[in-house]
Amino acid sequence: MTRFLLYSHDTYGLGHLRRSMLLAEAVAQVDPDNEVLIATGSPQAQAFSLPERVDSLKLPSATKDRAGAYQPRKLGGSIHKLVSLRSAVVMAAVATYDPDVIVVDHAPLGMAGELTPVLERYAGRVGGPRLVLGLRDIIDDADQVDADWERSGIWRWLDRYDDIFVYGDPRIVTTASELDLGSRAGANVTHTGYVAPVMPEPLTDVEPFMLVTPGGGGDGQAMLRCYLDAVEAGATAGMRSLVVTGPLMSSARRDELLTRAQRSPSIDIIEFSDQMRTLLASASGVISMAGYNTVVEELAAAVPAMLVPRCEPRLEQDIRARRIAPHTQLQHCPIERLDVDTIDRFAAQVSSAAEPLLPGLTVDLGGAATAADLLDQPRVTTPTFPPFSHECEQCHDPRFPDPLLHV
Repeated sequence: MTRFLLYSHDTYGLGHLRRSMLLAEAVAQVDPDNEVLIATGSPQAQAFSLPERVDSLKLPSATKDRAGAYQPRKLGGSIHKLVSLRSAVVMAAVATYDPDVIVVDHAPLGMAGELTPVLERYAGRVGGPRLVLGLRDIIDDADQVDADWERSGIWRWLDRYDDIFVYGDPRIVTTASELDLGSRAGANVTHTGYVAPVMPEPLTDVEPFMLVTPGGGGDGQAMLRCYLDAVEAGATAGMRSLVVTGPLMSSARRDELLTRAQRSPSIDIIEFSDQMRTLLASASGVISMAGYNTVVEELAAAVPAMLVPRCEPRLEQDIRARRIAPHTQLQHCPIERLDVDTIDRFAAQVSSAAEPLLPGLTVDLGGAATAADLLDQPRVTTPTFPPFSHECEQCHDPRFPDPLLHV
């Protein structure tokens, strides 16, 4: 039996957990002797059903303030204590579960450096787990990522990984290619393609509807307010609307939207659905933000979509939307340009289907299967690096001057 530990720090939104679940499912399917444990900080970890031979370990949740700094979501005390607790839980899981492969999603050192004890103790150890870092297509503005990684010491820790997977199509510029990661990291770097699910068949017994979703919903109120403005102005006349606020939207903001939606009989509004892929595949059109999983699901469903990316606290979504829109059926609309007329034009296109989808580039959506096949293979190389002069027994040691850097 081969044991895989997938670490997903998950402080904001649902993207990292959803991608980890797709990878876990693919890993479990590639070999009946594989099993996966997902360690995640997502507050919605129990909202999703898990496939066979996949289980989850819930880490205490954190969130971010307006400046992008971490803070505890539920527990009292400082973020430093929370990080120490999470780090100890992950360390105990690795020691007890004894995985053959550890896959770290997005954050090379974990949240605020909480994985440094794991990397210090297990990287390069004979008989130790294979260490793999998985990066999404766009992390942030490349210069900002380079500076952040330099300041937090991440660059010199990347050699601790055996492999780095980039979950994107190299024909569409990724942050990894901008950073020349293959030359600078010292690990094997592979673009796997986008990690996309197999989308369900669309429902056939529903009337045409527009799906509007801000993902997790923590910062989607501006987009949803604009959409309700458009509905109230008649922009979507003749089409129903399904608005999914997301489970992370505050109750006050959700109540505001519910009150407005009750005045428009064509709007149905829900907080969350475990059938989001079916809803997306069945929609006539989608208006969404530009998180990784939402975008790849829209591509997989081949549904017309308007991407309204957020630009804070990082530029990830805006960069992704701008780069992928010219090659696909997805449109890019910055939030400051989202208004009644823009939504009216998009709704008209969706209703009439007068403008065919762009043929464009055939985007590689096979990242889950490719990554699973690579993970199921033996380690190719073992990293070599000089040992540190002292053991890293906690996350916040002198080598990390800013442990709350939002990497």
